[in-house]
Amino acid sequence: MYSPKSGRTAFIAALLSLLFVFPTALFSGFIFEGDQIVTDKTLGKIKEIGDELYRKTGVSTVLITKNHLTKEQFLEIKNRYLKELKAPYVLWIFSKTYMDRKDIGINQMFNSPDLEGKFDKNSLFSPFHGTFTKLLVIQKSKVDPTSAAFLNGYSDLADMIADAYHVKLDSSIGNESRTFIDWVRVIFYAILLYFAWLYIKKRFFNKGKSVEKTE
Repeated sequence: MYSPKSGRTAFIAALLSLLFVFPTALFSGFIFEGDQIVTDKTLGKIKEIGDELYRKTGVSTVLITKNHLTKEQFLEIKNRYLKELKAPYVLWIFSKTYMDRKDIGINQMFNSPDLEGKFDKNSLFSPFHGTFTKLLVIQKSKVDPTSAAFLNGYSDLADMIADAYHVKLDSSIGNESRTFIDWVRVIFYAILLYFAWLYIKKRFFNKGKSVEKTE
């Protein structure tokens, strides 16, 4: 025999099962999972940007940061989120080391088909001008990931998606981030030019002086 009490109990049980089985599908603003690579303060700012992006565009974003991933762990994380997330979404998986290689990390981004062409991964991850890799060189230079790199990369990603949806993010660090990246670029290339000049000077000018002395 049906009773209002038993009906409410069944409804609550069904709701709780949904919360535990499909957490990311229901609460799909900004989701973070990982080791303490990014500081709490930076994560707070990234979450602020991600939540605003979700409210204004419906795009959910997931950031995974790990110290180490095996191939099996990477595939488990990737397949789990791609199964649970509802479009539109972006899944960013980063690990300082991957499989049994101490000198190789992993940095991959996946998105739902409806976001194809709405942002440029190359502008994020290019080793020459990417807003993420500009500040971060994965393990090969023995430089640890920095919170600044993730904040700049994520903010740039959010801005590109927001532009594609013709909305503006009030929480974006925007021009401030790009100005900082430009200064890093100027300093980086200035250092390269300086060392190139030292090499040319030593290679040719000093060689010329030594020839004059022998004569």
